[in-house]
Amino acid sequence: MNIAYFLIKDIFRKKLRVFLTICGVSIGVCVCIIMLGIGESLKQSFKDVYGRNQIDLVIQEKEQLSILLGRVSANLTQTAKATPGVEDTAAVLLYLNKMKGTAVPVFGWENDSFLFDGIEFIRGRKPAVGKNEAIVGDALAKSLQKDNESQIKIKGESFIIVGVFKSSSPFEQFAVVMPIGDLQKAIHEEGRVSFINLKLKPLYRTSFAIEGVAKEIELSSPLIAAVRSDAFIAEKSKFIVVGEKFSLLVSLITVIAVALGLANTMVTSSFEKRKFLAILLALGWQKIEIATLFMCESFIVAFVGGIIGIILGIKGTAFIFSMTSISAFVPDLSLIFILKIIGLILGSAIFAAIIPTWITLNSNPVEIIRGE
Repeated sequence: MNIAYFLIKDIFRKKLRVFLTICGVSIGVCVCIIMLGIGESLKQSFKDVYGRNQIDLVIQEKEQLSILLGRVSANLTQTAKATPGVEDTAAVLLYLNKMKGTAVPVFGWENDSFLFDGIEFIRGRKPAVGKNEAIVGDALAKSLQKDNESQIKIKGESFIIVGVFKSSSPFEQFAVVMPIGDLQKAIHEEGRVSFINLKLKPLYRTSFAIEGVAKEIELSSPLIAAVRSDAFIAEKSKFIVVGEKFSLLVSLITVIAVALGLANTMVTSSFEKRKFLAILLALGWQKIEIATLFMCESFIVAFVGGIIGIILGIKGTAFIFSMTSISAFVPDLSLIFILKIIGLILGSAIFAAIIPTWITLNSNPVEIIRGE
């Protein structure tokens, strides 16, 4: 008998049980992607922006947890520029604007900011200062186009859309960018910015030199902190995605539940075909071959359920977040993240195969055959 044929046929012999197990694995994987995917995507989005623009340090308000609430003086831009080792600065004012029940990020940038170098204009031009003009990301432009809108309102003030840009960051794709002075005026934050990005000279891009520049900048005011860009991303994305630790806990519990469900299926399967396995052992099959049989069976069920779960997770996440007020955060899941989920699936499959393998390999084949 062809063992591979037998294996496939045996797995799907109990159709209802296998179907329910696959459903359990699919739901578990889907939950993991939904719970962890949004946070992972947002972190990657920020990393892309900061890596692309070669930002080394960020000046922010000291001990302020929220990127939206933090404010520092815009005058610090000039102070930072005069600091040895600093090549360029880019002040940013960030505001979340409600548009048709959706929270849209609005960025205020200086008109000569190097941040404009990190985006690609699809059409239009850069917004002019003092004329209530703005540019929008490609994703937001498509959304506004459906409603035939050519302007946006912030705190009652209208801003004409004069350009559309493309970015590799999903966060920026659904964003609005305007001159920082115009945004300060609209939200009554004159002279204040959310944070200041610093690009250092090549010779200062070592850990020791970056720390030195940060300490020197912090001496200018007791109210600010100069942090490395990677630390800034980790800290701020953690607080934007509320309940990150809770998401990790729920995902861990889900993975354990999936593994136990798989194990239950495999144990039941081993008891049902224990006579057949005992005969194989009596005929001289090696224990490693029996173990491989269980591993393959567990992997097939986990693989089918995992693939379905990944598809459901990607589609489900996009659908769920498109129905909420945080459409800007709809994730663009990376290959690395998907590979991590696949790793969890394979880990669950291995765990599920351990118990029935141990039971079978520690059984006396003669007694099993005689008992049957």
